[in-house]
Amino acid sequence: MANSKYASTRETTNLARVARIILGPCTDVLCDVLKKEIPPSTLSQKVTTYLANLPKRKQPPITKEQERIIHNGNYSDFDITLLFFLLRNISNISPHAKQWGNEPIPSDRSVSANIERIRLIRNKYGHCPDISISNSDFNNKILEISGIIRDLEKYLGTSTVYNDAVAEITNCGMDPEQESRYIEELLNLDKKIQDVADKADKIENCCVPQNVKEMYEIDISRWKEEDDNDFVETHNFEAMLKQVNQQSHMIFVGVPGSGKTVTVRHIALLLQRKGYDILPIKDIRCIETYCDPKNPQVFVLDDALGIFGLNRTEFDTLKKYEDRIREPIMTSTKFLFTCREVVYRNETLFTSFLSKKENLVYLQSAENALDNEDKYKLLAKYRLKTDILNSEQLAASSNMFPLICKLFSKEKVYEEYGPTLFISPVPCILKDLDKMKIENRHHYAALILMAANDNTLSEEILDNGNTNADENSFHEMKNNFLKKCKVQSNTDTFQFIDALFEMEGTYTKRCCNEFKFIHDSIFEIIAYHFGSKFQELIIQYMSSDYIANKIKIETDNVDGMENESKKSENTAYVDNFYSKTVTTSENVLDLCIHLQESQFPIFVKRLFLDIEMGELYNVFGNEALKHPSVIRSFIKEMQEKSYTEMKLIFLSKTKVISKILEYLYAPKRDDKEEDFLKTHANKLLIKEDPTLEWFMILNEARVIEWVIYYGHHHILNYIVGQCLENGQINDLFQHPYTDKIRKFLFEKQGAYTEMEDDINLGSKDDFENKLDEATDIKMSSSSEIPKSYPTAAENCEKFEEVLNDVLLGIIKVCRFSYGFKVSSTLY
Repeated sequence: MANSKYASTRETTNLARVARIILGPCTDVLCDVLKKEIPPSTLSQKVTTYLANLPKRKQPPITKEQERIIHNGNYSDFDITLLFFLLRNISNISPHAKQWGNEPIPSDRSVSANIERIRLIRNKYGHCPDISISNSDFNNKILEISGIIRDLEKYLGTSTVYNDAVAEITNCGMDPEQESRYIEELLNLDKKIQDVADKADKIENCCVPQNVKEMYEIDISRWKEEDDNDFVETHNFEAMLKQVNQQSHMIFVGVPGSGKTVTVRHIALLLQRKGYDILPIKDIRCIETYCDPKNPQVFVLDDALGIFGLNRTEFDTLKKYEDRIREPIMTSTKFLFTCREVVYRNETLFTSFLSKKENLVYLQSAENALDNEDKYKLLAKYRLKTDILNSEQLAASSNMFPLICKLFSKEKVYEEYGPTLFISPVPCILKDLDKMKIENRHHYAALILMAANDNTLSEEILDNGNTNADENSFHEMKNNFLKKCKVQSNTDTFQFIDALFEMEGTYTKRCCNEFKFIHDSIFEIIAYHFGSKFQELIIQYMSSDYIANKIKIETDNVDGMENESKKSENTAYVDNFYSKTVTTSENVLDLCIHLQESQFPIFVKRLFLDIEMGELYNVFGNEALKHPSVIRSFIKEMQEKSYTEMKLIFLSKTKVISKILEYLYAPKRDDKEEDFLKTHANKLLIKEDPTLEWFMILNEARVIEWVIYYGHHHILNYIVGQCLENGQINDLFQHPYTDKIRKFLFEKQGAYTEMEDDINLGSKDDFENKLDEATDIKMSSSSEIPKSYPTAAENCEKFEEVLNDVLLGIIKVCRFSYGFKVSSTLY
């Protein structure tokens, strides 16, 4: 033993005694403090809650083994590292004057200060390079430890049993083997406790609120489970991952069910292992609030640009954060977006930063599309027979292959379709719904009610209605749908809930106490299956977004509705990208509800209802409103209203403006002229004029300005005509500005040099002459509408002059709206 590292001397014995005191009485007194603060019966739940709320960085602050020890509930098994973590982070002990992690001031004899002193003593001798303590240092340290334990025993209100133990260890005999064991155990604790302190510091400095972290951790926990069950790294996955590592942001594009979401989540989980925090945000604005300048993060936003079609508000908001996304404050931070192919094809995106090749992963491209080996792996992952498809059938299978594997593995009914399901899945699912509608009416009705309630259903909703809608209107909607499903309106709620449970994993999934569709594509298929037969109910009850993007007009192509030649030259890459898409032989259904002309009046009434609800972008940006017959129906609906009603709808301030104002909360971005103009065009629609901020009035909007913004000149003509016929032309100019301000605006535009208090635009004939001269659009009583509907560019040319010379009250909107060259951006 004389040549051993732990050769016994008086000095090594001193260190061994200190180690024994730290591992014995010091640990035991901390254990009693923990018992006083947290009873063993509640500790496990408190720790579970704490860990669930943590943003996971490299790893949790305690190990799985430590978690197991905690859940066993035996405090005597806790080592000093675990006790320190629990006392600092789980108990309600207040930090000392210098805060946790710092040396307390000598006069501070608080509980937390003494816990901190034990930590510092342990750290000091855990790092002791000479594994020895001089006699004088040993005596001083024993006095210090005795004082700490004495204070803690006073706090506990117990006897001096631990101080007595210190005295006994100070004077007891100790053989060389004991010395070595205590010293070794003390040294091994050093790294453990430092790791706990470091991780606790990181947690305290987190930018995300506690309640948000808790929700995120629930999501991420679900991701991990789904990742283990569903995800397969495909042949080109490493190339995708490399692309993500090289860029600050990536957008993953593909058809529904092709694996966009699971791929992005898998990459996020891989980044988490490297120390990234995952933030599964629902709103792009969260990057401003939750961005951490010191720690790497990965923001994940699913369907970033809309589900059924391009959500222009979301797109505009995303553009305003372009600088943050392209050059994040923390250079390592990543932004991962998913987008449906049908949304990404919108030509509005072709010139945006999201169309850059280096930032795009298109899952159906020749490079990324699943090959046969990938598909065999997916079949194996879902425990399906790999010989269910031959090589030709595999090559011809749908781009929805990952989702089909999941459905096929969950529901035996799909086995009867065999390979056909993988090649043409939508018709097979529709056929299954045909059977369900007859044989399992409660199941079918539950799915329809969930679709009608915007992809959410629960026992609470079925009993008490949707919190976003009037209870009576919800039950009216419920009864109408159940009637069409041939289900009694007084059916007990539990029958629908049981049906949703039974379809979990096939059609539905649970999110806390609510059910949702397992995938957006299933939602669309269900809505299409029901809506193709009962269009009226779909028109009446589905969301405004669904109406704007999934309701189509049964018609041949109308001349002038599209003009491919007007696409930007910048679309060349995107077009080439799609040209290399791997196609299959599947039957393509657009899953849109196609209306006949007899249903146009009902459709138009729904549009008017959406106008009342402030859904102005969805109404006037709706492709269906370009159709001549729909325009006729729209104007006919206007004709059935009195002038007072028409004025209230189109010329008065709208009462519902929350949806219109969403983009205002994003930061301004004006580094490009076109974006600057578009941004201010939108702001001017709600009466925000950046050139006249000294009398700016926010949160006011009139529907007529959206009519102009989207170029609906037939509707505008009718409104102007009604104002003329009723001698109320000034109603066009009912702005919230004072007469003095309006006079300033008019003189600023060079329209008038002098002006009376009342604006006088002259006689009806004078007004019509100006209108005809500027636009060559005749104000006749004829309702004939040309088959060829003007393009946005043609509208711009005509309306620029009309609005400059005639509609002076909304001139600001029109100048910014049409003051730059557009193709179909506004139309």
